[in-house]
Amino acid sequence: MTTQLLSNNLKAVLFPDTMQDDGNNVQKEKCCTIQHFSYRNERSRNDVGYPYGPANPMTMSFTVRLVEPEEGMVYHKKLTENDPTNFTILFNATFNDNQRLKAYDNALIVDGFVIDVEDDFSAGDKDTQMLIRVKLFVRSITYKGKSKDTVLEINS
Repeated sequence: MTTQLLSNNLKAVLFPDTMQDDGNNVQKEKCCTIQHFSYRNERSRNDVGYPYGPANPMTMSFTVRLVEPEEGMVYHKKLTENDPTNFTILFNATFNDNQRLKAYDNALIVDGFVIDVEDDFSAGDKDTQMLIRVKLFVRSITYKGKSKDTVLEINS
């Protein structure tokens, strides 16, 4: 029995800002590989099961892998600020020769407040790897699909 890797491609990357319409502001060097992200969306449903109204307040957490520890400073800085911030999660992103965003399948733009940051250093065989876990109090999530954008409203 042969072992086959499912994919060698990057599945999701995080850009710590809002992606502009053309995505030209997204630089590969500013993106981090997402190891994990999760959020739970709860909404009221009618008798048929269709959701209606805004979603209840929620948190989102994500874990990213950093190449250099200094890259984590952006998350710690946003933790000390009392302003909402945006993060863009890009799925199956590709970059051009200038290391700018060329294409992506889908994207989530999350607007909210950073409420917790946790660093995790682990030593591997080759070198030290740093993971950072971030928790956000979510104000809104915008889904950018191939055909249209959908905004998920959150109760504040």
